[in-house]
Amino acid sequence: MGATEIKGKSVTINVPAYALYQAFADMRNFVHNLPPEKKESIVATEDTIEGDVQGMRMGAAIASRVPFSYIKLKEHGQTPIQFEVGLFFNALDVQRTEFHMEAKAELPFMIKMMIGNRLQEVIDKVTDQLALAAEGKVKPEDFNMENFTSNMANNS
Repeated sequence: MGATEIKGKSVTINVPAYALYQAFADMRNFVHNLPPEKKESIVATEDTIEGDVQGMRMGAAIASRVPFSYIKLKEHGQTPIQFEVGLFFNALDVQRTEFHMEAKAELPFMIKMMIGNRLQEVIDKVTDQLALAAEGKVKPEDFNMENFTSNMANNS
């Protein structure tokens, strides 16, 4: 296995950096607006979240925080893949934040061959959707991670 590293695209979000950071700093925020049927299999605390994604139990935990500028997530629980995701918040001014994600994963060879070339696209799409949701242009309940993972598998 080798480390796969991806730097996502940067987007400007019309939300102050502190507010955007706060939304990501508590994992329970990701569950709050979901419809009841999606909440059933998700367990979240301030620092961790776990749920079923395409039949696999996946989890993430906040490994470190730098207030209002950076959050590092790592795999948690029974997650079969080791990963880290960095969330970067750069205040451009009092109302706008430059946001991007960086991901690093230890992918088994077969998975890397199947989806490795699609990971950049997935990170960029997730970034776009998070930006739209942060600005209220997409309802949180319409943000479905399974759509990204199924599209990634189908397009490889």
